[in-house]
Amino acid sequence: MARTVRHPRTRAEAVAHHNRQVAAVTAGLLVVVSVYSAVLGSNGWLWFGWTVLLLACVALFAVRP
Repeated sequence: MARTVRHPRTRAEAVAHHNRQVAAVTAGLLVVVSVYSAVLGSNGWLWFGWTVLLLACVALFAVRP
């Protein structure tokens, strides 16, 4: 069986990649919550959950460069 060569990443690159993934998920959920609110009406719990996720994302970027 052929071996797969993995590209070596430094810890800083791995953390930056993870931060970008978290930011992308947060942005995607903003779109989902906005569409849901526009179609079915606003739901305070959805906005509360998204706000908590946003604050966690901001904290992640503040703690890890």
